[in-house]
Amino acid sequence: MKSMDFKPGQNGLNKMLGSLESEIMDIIWRKGCEVCVRDVFEDLSARREIAYTTVMTIMARLSDKKILRKRKEGNVSFYEPALSRDEFTVNVVGNVVDSLLEDFAEATVSHFLSRVGRHDRETIAKLEKLLAEYKEGGTDEGK
Repeated sequence: MKSMDFKPGQNGLNKMLGSLESEIMDIIWRKGCEVCVRDVFEDLSARREIAYTTVMTIMARLSDKKILRKRKEGNVSFYEPALSRDEFTVNVVGNVVDSLLEDFAEATVSHFLSRVGRHDRETIAKLEKLLAEYKEGGTDEGK
């Protein structure tokens, strides 16, 4: 999957994708099967005014970004997600955190721990357990 801009001021998938890209991916993930542009266009056009060619262009761009896989059959292109919604989210979060750690490791870890610590003692306990396992060489996390 190609890198993408992270937009912290947005909500949900819009943090990682454009609003129309997010809407299209929501439709495709919800359908849970291979789709063609017409399938997505019909779903979108029932809710908003949009051109077929706009949907076609956005889906081609999502394929170029390796977010969708494209298969051509005659004149029709079929698309399916390259990753599930959860896999996509984990991948993007990992890329963002890795990027922050690369340039701002101490500040990133400190902020993360202070945010988690204020809200969730159970998560802090899990993190302590993971850290202990890591120190003992019992996990591949973080290597």
